[in-house]
Amino acid sequence: MASEDAAAAAIKGSAPWRVEAKRIERQLTEALDFAALTPDIAFVAFLKACSQFGFFRFGPITLDVDVLEDILLRTHPRGDGGPEYPLASEESIALGKLGWDLFRSSEVSPGQRETLLTFMHWGKDLPARVFGELGVTPQDVEQYISELSSGSRGARPASGRLFSTDEAAEYLGVHVQTIRAWIRSGKLPASRLAGMKSIRIREADLEAVLEPIDPSSAED
Repeated sequence: MASEDAAAAAIKGSAPWRVEAKRIERQLTEALDFAALTPDIAFVAFLKACSQFGFFRFGPITLDVDVLEDILLRTHPRGDGGPEYPLASEESIALGKLGWDLFRSSEVSPGQRETLLTFMHWGKDLPARVFGELGVTPQDVEQYISELSSGSRGARPASGRLFSTDEAAEYLGVHVQTIRAWIRSGKLPASRLAGMKSIRIREADLEAVLEPIDPSSAED
């Protein structure tokens, strides 16, 4: 009973997103026939708890959380219908130790940023697939955090913004088919969101296709 009281007190004192993540972890394990809690489940639960309108966004990272949840529920091993509360897998315990080690070494900052970087440093399974396909490294996020802390960058860097093909066409004032042709030819770098067909283009890559001209030859 005392241990249950201590656990309840710990949850009550947690940040709201942590409480929500724990609730979602349980929800996901139940949907998977009470599978043991794994880093993949914890990863999706974290993203869902910290998302807005179905998307998780932080600096250079934009993820469609609904798509990742669908991938998890389709591919994750299922449990045997018990126990009533999810047990932590060995990998989940190792992930927690990694997060603690990173926190103690001061490589990451507390809270959501700490948790995000822990998943990025994990380098396995669904987190590795997602960040690998997105092309974002822990160093990219650490640099973004450092620039935020120093005040040299706003709440969201322009170079980290991601555009759909339609948004990219509007941004450059060209037809969307032109954008797609540039992507096919390799002129314009682009990526797909993990597990889906949607294309995303970095603002910095859109700006890179613009070429300076001789002012004397300028025409509308």
